[in-house]
Order: sequence, then C-alpha cells, then structure tokens
Amino acid sequence: MMNQPFAKKAPLPEEKQIADEESLSSDNHNRFTGNQIQVQNKIFPPAPDRVVTPGIAQHRISLHVANQDYLERRLDGEKLRCSPMSPGLFNFIPAHREVEALWQAEVELLSIYLSPTILERTAIENCARDPRNIELIDHLAIRDPLLEQLAYAFKTELENKISDRLYLESLQTILCAHLLRHHCSATVVTTEVSGGLPSSKLRQVVDYIQENLERDISLAQLANVAHVSSHHFGKLFKQSMGITPHQYVLKCRIEQAKKLLATKRLTLAEVSLATGFCHQSHFTNVFRRYTTLTPRQYRNQL
Repeated sequence: MMNQPFAKKAPLPEEKQIADEESLSSDNHNRFTGNQIQVQNKIFPPAPDRVVTPGIAQHRISLHVANQDYLERRLDGEKLRCSPMSPGLFNFIPAHREVEALWQAEVELLSIYLSPTILERTAIENCARDPRNIELIDHLAIRDPLLEQLAYAFKTELENKISDRLYLESLQTILCAHLLRHHCSATVVTTEVSGGLPSSKLRQVVDYIQENLERDISLAQLANVAHVSSHHFGKLFKQSMGITPHQYVLKCRIEQAKKLLATKRLTLAEVSLATGFCHQSHFTNVFRRYTTLTPRQYRNQL
C-alpha cells in the first residue's frame, strides 16, 4: 500500500477529543463505568482518507471485535507501522499520543479508555515505584487472552445496561494489575499477599456489608474498612471467604431479599431498592440465578 500524506486536523479542547473520535463511527454505545474508565463499543466505516486524532488524556486499549482489516498507524509523526487486523487483536494508544491511521474495511472496536492516574495509583499502592517511570507500551496487533476476557466482561456490562459498581471496580483492579505486569515499558511486579484477612478485619468488613446492603458498596470502601489496598483486598477476602467480594455481597443481598419477601409488607420494587439492586429487573435476574425462581414466584410459594 502506498503511503500518503496525512491530512492534519486542528487540535481540539481535551473534553471534545473523544467526542470527535466518536463522530467517525456509524454505531456508538458508551457508558462511563467510573471516573477513570470508559468503555465503548463502536463500528467504524472504511476511512475515506488518513484520519488524524489528537492525543487524549486517557490510554486507549482497543480490541478488534469483527471483520478482517489492514491498519496503517503512526503515533506523533513517528515511523509508520502496518499490520493485518482480525478479531482478537489489540491496539494500544498511550495517553497524549496523536494518532494517524488508515483502515480499509468496516471494523468493530471494543475500546477501554483508562486514566493514567489509576495505573499510577495502583503502582504506588502495591509496588512503591515511581509512577513517572511507568509508560504503557504502544502495542499494535497483539493477542492477550486475559485482556480479551476482561474487555468482553466490560462489554457484557455495557450491553446489559447494569452498573454494578463493586463488580466493575473488581474488573478495573484486575485490568490495572495486568497492564502493569505485562504491558508497561518498565515491568511492574505487584507484591503478592496470602493468608487472608485477619479475623478481626474480616468481621469488620462483613459487618459493614450487612449494614450497608441497600447502598452502592464500592471496592475502595471495603478495602478502607480492612486498611489494605483495593488490589490486595480482593485477593485477601477471597482467601478468607472462598468467594470474591462481589459474589459475597450478592449472596448477602439475596438472603436479605428472601427475608423481606417473606414478610410480604414490601412491594417487589421496594425489596429491590432495600437490598441495593440498581433496578427491579436486575434484582429479578440475580435472584433467579441464585434460586432458580423469580422474586414473585419465591414469595408465592411461601
């Protein structure tokens, strides 16, 4: 393929940069999963010419979801890199890097936008390493089975339109640890922990969960109760309880819902709110997954 001059585009204000990129897509679904991660699933038509996208404040990690393609990519005016693209391949664009690209076919991309701040914080909490020495590698056309699994887990949440904060934060923690270990210029080995939480800390965490089932419990809140980092908390909790914090909270919510359903004083919608589910359909789906019955069926058989 012949190289052509890249058409230049005027820099955009930072808050408009992602929106400008979205305008290139024919199909766009996006939802913020937190202050520091955004997930987007988009379909891009063939580019009529080379496209220039100004650098943005987030790292962009894009999974090629559908269709074969051939991508030409240049970052910050550096050497042009080219590669066939197919489902399962990733493309990494570090934060603040201008992208010049040309692709030939309609493609579907599942992209994770990640603030560098969260990588820096994870490194500081778990490695005591200077975050200024940590840079995301600008990969092109690589495979990573675990990263692909995480991307599709985010996609499932996106499609279901369910915002389970604790689950999303758990995915975010795993994602950051994986990137630090395998996709940064300076390999960061996070410290390993074992033995579970001390019994006194575990009791405090369990009590906090039971007392706040109606609230949107976060991983950071639970880690703060245990006085450990979010990254370490998930591992220590699972070592102690045999299940993840997210699984335990759901289990507690279902048990509390059973008690409330038995009283028959609250409507199903009220039970849903009282047990911390974001809406009634989410409550119904989770309850059925745990009991094989819908909440109404469960109440009627009592």
